[in-house]
Amino acid sequence: MSSKALIDICIIPAAGKGSRWAPVSGYLPKEMLPLVDKPVIEWVINEAIAAGCKKIIVIINPHKKVIKKYLQGLREIQKKAEIEFVSQDEPLGIAHALLLTKNIIQQNPFFVALPDLPTLSKKMVLAQLGKAFEVVNGEANIVSFGSFPPFTQHLYSECLTQMRTDGLLDIIHFCPKDVVNKSAHHPGNKLRMSGRYIFVPEIFSAIEKLADSRIEGEIKDTDALKAAIEDGLKVVGVSINGHTYDTGNPENYVRANTAFFKKQFAKAVKVF
Repeated sequence: MSSKALIDICIIPAAGKGSRWAPVSGYLPKEMLPLVDKPVIEWVINEAIAAGCKKIIVIINPHKKVIKKYLQGLREIQKKAEIEFVSQDEPLGIAHALLLTKNIIQQNPFFVALPDLPTLSKKMVLAQLGKAFEVVNGEANIVSFGSFPPFTQHLYSECLTQMRTDGLLDIIHFCPKDVVNKSAHHPGNKLRMSGRYIFVPEIFSAIEKLADSRIEGEIKDTDALKAAIEDGLKVVGVSINGHTYDTGNPENYVRANTAFFKKQFAKAVKVF
């Protein structure tokens, strides 16, 4: 069975304010910043299509109409996949954004890809997750773990994991990025989430419980994953052999452009 036969929907959350890019993000969404020769969000859409997706759901806020206008103009991509837009009117987090797509997703498993975390690897990350989904017979949520520059690792959500016999990772503990520096030392491997997921449709029930109990603040991806485990859903990880860059951070955005440029134009760089 191929990953293409299993999952053909990808959700791209792109409703965030982009506060680290202010004041630029007030005029140009961070998802539209160029990564070499195309906007960041176009890279992740191409990744989703390469993984077999026929429907792509882009979640935006009312102030990011430029994303919708740009993507609707990509005729070649429109031929390969249907792009649907969902509005998240309030900044209530990634998990809340996913909940807005429940009626579209119905009972299908789906990819989630954060556009500001591109990864350079030999094989695209979503395709790797699709293969892992086959290994678990479509019965687990899948999380990608990547390699970040050492001086930025404290910025990303940390997980405690144990290696499985099939090469995947059992998730033992999630630590949100805002408390990573305060987390206790645990035995095992600590890895950082790199913005690519597969969720089974049962995840919506876990998120709904969180939404019902939320008093204020965002419902994060780690909140949803912890709730899934508490509900008895399986969550496993895939360690990605590659380098992940955070284009939502100006300094790492420059590093991402340098790395992607070198890969895309390697021959030209050597000649130069």
